[in-house]
Amino acid sequence: MMLMMPTLKYDEGLIEDLLAVSLGGLDSLLRALARPPERYYIRVNLLKTTPEAVMEAARSAGIELRRDEVLDYALWAPVKGPFKIDATNKVVVADKRAAESVYVGSDLYGPGVLKAEGVKKGDYVTVVTPDGIPVANGVAAMDWREMTRRPSGVAVKVTNSVYMAPKIRDIPGFDKGLFYSQSYPSMWVAELASPKRGQTIIDMNAAPGGKVSHVAQMTGPHARIIAFDRPSKVDKLVENLGRLGITWVEVHGADSREASRVLGRAEFADLVLIDPPCTNLGVIPKLSDSKTLNDAANLASYQFQFVVEAWRLLKPGGLLTYSTCTITDVENEFNVARAAELGFELVRPDRVPPGARVTDLGIRFDVERGFPGFFISLLRKPGAPK
Repeated sequence: MMLMMPTLKYDEGLIEDLLAVSLGGLDSLLRALARPPERYYIRVNLLKTTPEAVMEAARSAGIELRRDEVLDYALWAPVKGPFKIDATNKVVVADKRAAESVYVGSDLYGPGVLKAEGVKKGDYVTVVTPDGIPVANGVAAMDWREMTRRPSGVAVKVTNSVYMAPKIRDIPGFDKGLFYSQSYPSMWVAELASPKRGQTIIDMNAAPGGKVSHVAQMTGPHARIIAFDRPSKVDKLVENLGRLGITWVEVHGADSREASRVLGRAEFADLVLIDPPCTNLGVIPKLSDSKTLNDAANLASYQFQFVVEAWRLLKPGGLLTYSTCTITDVENEFNVARAAELGFELVRPDRVPPGARVTDLGIRFDVERGFPGFFISLLRKPGAPK
């Protein structure tokens, strides 16, 4: 049986940045990055169903979901593990992203296969990362020749993995759009923004659709909601919105840093959401990662360009939510401080999510407390109304 440690490679500058935000020191933080969150969450689509109905359907499939203590539309299951993985003489190598999903119980799909030499359909196999870290055992659903063509179907049906969370497609109602897989911290973006009917709301980084569909769920078709993302991501965004039954969101495949030009209008939005590309250091578990402080600094400069455009889009008194799924100061608090220099006013949230901590410039969810690493800040453009 095998259980190996992930390899995380960060330069000295990034380590210093991470030490500044760690709760228990570098070793504590790196160990936490290698573990999945303690809870696996879904958000019930209240436009179509109820939490009780989803829980009952899941129970009929042998999956026990629990109600969140605060968010009535949020359901969760405990993530179990770690478990050791059997060594076999048949190995399937998965890419980094696929391996990290398989590590917590997902099946391995064809697009995630890198190598599967000699594997035949029906073989009991070990799935490993590109670095050779074993993440799961399972039964091959196709032979190696078919796997390496990277088809869309299941390549390995996972039977046991290092950590175990429910497979989202095993929960009844996924295809009907009765729920959406969304992390607990991410749900708090819309929750703290408190979108309202009659507002104009712009999500500048909307794909794959978690936050914008949450906003739409809260307002229904009674708000103008505009979603931006790169053209390459729009099809998936539209697919997810359609599955959820959300047809009233205006989707633009364009660079949202030019949203005011694309829309031909400025200073008209009541609420803008920014969740820009980042170093993703809060996305856990991490089986391998290699980043530098320069990577984070370059992304921070890019992220701030969205903040500048949000200033153009917001009407006086309009609200901006700035969030990331990373944990560095430079991509979070430093960008919020720059936003304040631009003219934004920091808004203290009316409530703090349980388990999160408040800094001078926002709210942090810490991986050392069992959450995905996440940051949220609320900012307001000065002027009436408020």
